[in-house]
Amino acid sequence: MNGFVLDRNTQFFASELYALGLELVESRILHDDPQQILATWKEYAETGDIILNSGGLGPTTDDLTVDLLCEWQGDQPVYEPQAEKRTRYFFEKRAKLQPNSYSLETALRQARIPSRAVAIKNPVGLAPGIYLPELNFFALPGFPDEIKGMWPEVLRRIEETVAVRWITRVIPIWGVGESQLFTELCSLVPAIDKKFSVGVHALPWGCRLFLRARARDAEGEAAVAEVAGILEAHFAGQVIEDPLAGVLDYCKEKKLKLAVAESCTGGLAAKQITDIPGVSAIFSGGVVSYANEAKTVLIDVPPEMIAAQGAVSPEVAASMASGVARKLHADLSLSFTGIAGPDGGSESKPVGTVFIGLHDSRTGETRVGRFLFPFGRARFRNATVATGFLALWQYLHQPNGGRVFPLSSFQHT
Repeated sequence: MNGFVLDRNTQFFASELYALGLELVESRILHDDPQQILATWKEYAETGDIILNSGGLGPTTDDLTVDLLCEWQGDQPVYEPQAEKRTRYFFEKRAKLQPNSYSLETALRQARIPSRAVAIKNPVGLAPGIYLPELNFFALPGFPDEIKGMWPEVLRRIEETVAVRWITRVIPIWGVGESQLFTELCSLVPAIDKKFSVGVHALPWGCRLFLRARARDAEGEAAVAEVAGILEAHFAGQVIEDPLAGVLDYCKEKKLKLAVAESCTGGLAAKQITDIPGVSAIFSGGVVSYANEAKTVLIDVPPEMIAAQGAVSPEVAASMASGVARKLHADLSLSFTGIAGPDGGSESKPVGTVFIGLHDSRTGETRVGRFLFPFGRARFRNATVATGFLALWQYLHQPNGGRVFPLSSFQHT
């Protein structure tokens, strides 16, 4: 409410509930004001709908959720045994390193729940979640990572509570812009707007299509499944939840090593890889060879090649991909070299031009694709990295013999 913290939880709740066939009717962001919080809870409780509350479960005096729930329901706070045990262990261990740095009594405030509530285990943080079945009320921490860790149990309880839901399917389609998607969608499924509620959300490069049948019965379920099948066939090789996760799963299964060489993407590909737990077994590493000298010194790109072809060229992209694989002993590698802008473009290579290299050390094969993403630096980088991961996933799985976009744009060198 003061503008210092961005609310990410509402977006998460809305997208997760939509996928479950539910609808977020209203969202409010409240001050830490007891009267305002209680008034909102009471108003929402009258609807009979599910209530999701995030925040206010910490140890400080402005964390009001537990005390206000007890006041509202005429209950008393108690320590949840597992949360109390974990909190005591964590803070007593800290006390040995930093004596007199905290109050155990204050720390234990976050281990409390109303005595008649059901605790929801928090695998990421210390404060347990709270479930009040008679009110369909969930109280969760404010930190997004903690909410995501607790979400499977929340979803399970919601599914047990709500019997009738809309027939919903969320279909991620990579490499397709919103205008192109809706143009082709109307051609593939005439009068789609009369049969379905349709929405879209942007991916780093592509669209996540939200498809909801207007009927909540078997006919609606069959209709949604039919449209999903049409789209998966039409956009073969582009419908996947997470191309990077697919690449990493493949590498784990086949015991392959992966490496990346980055110029214009500035380490974004390596960051996205290392954001995923457990990749140390398969990710050899990444090289951010931004300057021409770095390309030569770190991954053996010949300086005469850069002088003759330019750093943004298919030849350099290919050399970067094979060079980083050789240097880091990787089986598979990707490279990215391009012009993020706003300056540096030319008539033959305008701003947004990028060359992506894909190398397979097992066969010695190298492919390079040229793409144009004149979207500004941030979107350029996101689209570039997403294209590389999608093309590599397609290469590994070879749908339709590799005749899929964007892999079809990669040429052998």
